[in-house]
Amino acid sequence: MLEMKLPLFSFLALLLLSLPTQAQMYTWREGASKKVSNVPPGWYRFDRPVPGPRVVVTQGKRVLDDTGLSMEERLRMRPVPRPTARKN
Repeated sequence: MLEMKLPLFSFLALLLLSLPTQAQMYTWREGASKKVSNVPPGWYRFDRPVPGPRVVVTQGKRVLDDTGLSMEERLRMRPVPRPTARKN
């Protein structure tokens, strides 16, 4: 019985591991090393210029923010917000 469940379990585990992730990843340099995290560094700000090292925010292969750009360019690369349905 266990022999029959093992291939099914392995298949399900591989299936789950192969699903795409949607986490935002933050990348920056500290000295000679490159840091990558799903938690933003303390100096990162989405809505204003950043005083610290350049931070690049990605989701999958898409760049969501790059603090090395001007604020105008950063705002332009953001997705247009979708209108939400109003509740009455």
